[in-house]
Amino acid sequence: MGDALTSEQPWFGTPREGRRRVLVSGVHRKVAGEFVSRLVADPEVEFVVGVSHGTCPPPLLNLDPDRFLMTTADLSRRDQVENLFMLDRLREANFDTVVHLAFQGNPKGYSVRRHEFNVNSTRWLLDGCLRRAVGKFIYLSTDAVYEVGPRSASQVREDADVNFDPQAHPIVRDTVDAEFSCRAKMDHDHCEIVVLRPSGVLGGGVLSGLNLLMESRPPLLPVGYDPLINPTSKQRLGRDLHLAATLRGKGLFNVAGPVVATLEGFMEARGISPQRVPGPLLTAAGRVQRAAGRSRYNQAFHPGRLFYSLVLDDARFDRCFRVPGSERVDRFGVDPVQSAIEGKRRVPTSFADAG
Repeated sequence: MGDALTSEQPWFGTPREGRRRVLVSGVHRKVAGEFVSRLVADPEVEFVVGVSHGTCPPPLLNLDPDRFLMTTADLSRRDQVENLFMLDRLREANFDTVVHLAFQGNPKGYSVRRHEFNVNSTRWLLDGCLRRAVGKFIYLSTDAVYEVGPRSASQVREDADVNFDPQAHPIVRDTVDAEFSCRAKMDHDHCEIVVLRPSGVLGGGVLSGLNLLMESRPPLLPVGYDPLINPTSKQRLGRDLHLAATLRGKGLFNVAGPVVATLEGFMEARGISPQRVPGPLLTAAGRVQRAAGRSRYNQAFHPGRLFYSLVLDDARFDRCFRVPGSERVDRFGVDPVQSAIEGKRRVPTSFADAG
């Protein structure tokens, strides 16, 4: 990995000068509601422009109209992406921050058009930022880009192997392509480019793989496997996006939750009882479950996730952006959710123990 991805500078984590003018794409996503609400409540943010292909999401309807503007645009069309940088609100000063959350990640009905949207919208928004001296560009990726298997590290850092398998799900390949569009420009002199890789995101209405799995009736897990995870929440991810947007820093960062436990342990803590299925039958059983309308989880998106541990190490994001002791518990301490986890579903005391 290049220096722009791994090196940390003394100015990382310091407040950016001036008041923020932020463009947020994909505001229909649940995490966007948390993120935009934090931005509008921040006195250091002058205004926020939300972009979606549809109408304004209900959580954002009551925000201050003087500080939040909703606009529609089809990000698969370059002319409409360019028009975002020429809104009337920007006559005196352009955006200084662009946060790209828009992504068509539903495996059902995937097509070439979705591929073009996922990759081209990232390239075009980033190019617009670089040509107009926008100070920061943030791309929200996913932990699904990591290669997961029996030889994976128990603690996954940003320099871990990425899944370049040509047989990987097209949505994963789209994410990797979009990421590398950003990583290729990270040495840019005036634009701080940030790629965030969150662990599985939990929360009502969130369309992450882990959350869809837990919403299944019942969740299906393979016999004999109980991988370790450290998922985040939409509220925590919204806070981490806010930190990345308002503080200085650039590069590739993992972001994760503070609690490490087994997948079944997180389910039991939420009163969910999974059903065990022999591993070779898991894909077929999931297909039947989706056809019956009892699940939206698609194992093909990240096949190893239910078999092998994927614990993200977000210590680098901690050092660069998170204020020590602020809304943060010890990584292996017990929080209210974890207190319901017993026996083998304890929080490990070290990553060696987690392995």
